[in-house]
Amino acid sequence: MIKKILPALLLIGCAGCNKEPIEVEIPEPDPITWTECGYDIGDHPCDFTLKDQNGEDWNLYDNYGSLIVLDFSTEWCYYCQVAAADAQSLQDEYADEGLIYVTLMIENASGNPSDQDLLTRWADHFGITAPILEGSRDLLDSGDGEGWSISGWPTFYFISKDMVISKTMQGYSDETMITIIDLMLVEESTEEEQ
Repeated sequence: MIKKILPALLLIGCAGCNKEPIEVEIPEPDPITWTECGYDIGDHPCDFTLKDQNGEDWNLYDNYGSLIVLDFSTEWCYYCQVAAADAQSLQDEYADEGLIYVTLMIENASGNPSDQDLLTRWADHFGITAPILEGSRDLLDSGDGEGWSISGWPTFYFISKDMVISKTMQGYSDETMITIIDLMLVEESTEEEQ
C-alpha cells in the first residue's frame, strides 16, 4: 500500500512546482590541498596570519592565486628603507598582473619586535598602502629549519600563484627585483598556456 501512496504523494506535492530549473551554487574546491610546508625554493610556504598597518588580519593562504613578494625588513636597515621607497610603485606597476607586495616588519630601530605604531609610521613615511605586517624574530629560522631563513636585510621570498616559493633575493636592487618579477610572470603565463 505504501508503494502505491508514495508516488501519488510525490505527484500531488509537485503539481504546483515551478518548472524553471533551480540554480544551485557549487563551491569551488579548496585549491590548498597540501599538508606539508617549508621555507625552501620549491616548498609550499607555511601559512601565517599577522596584523597589517590597518590593524586587520592578513593571511598568506587567503592570497592563493596571486604572485606574492614577501619583503622581510627592519626599521634600522638602510637597504630596507630603499626597498620601502619602491614598494608601492612596484605594487602599483604590477597590480594588473596580480602582484601583492607584502612587507614583514621584523624589528624597530631598537631591535625590538615591530608594533602597530611602527607599521603606521613606515606606511605613512613611504606612502605604502600595500600590506605591512607586524612580525618578529619568531618567524625566522633559529637553526632548526622551522622558519624563514634570513641571513641579511632585506630578504625577499617570491611566491608563485600556486603558492610555491620560487625564488629568493638577499639585499635590494630595483633592477634585480623587476627582473625576477618579470621572469616569474613569464613562467606563470607559460604554465597557463600548457
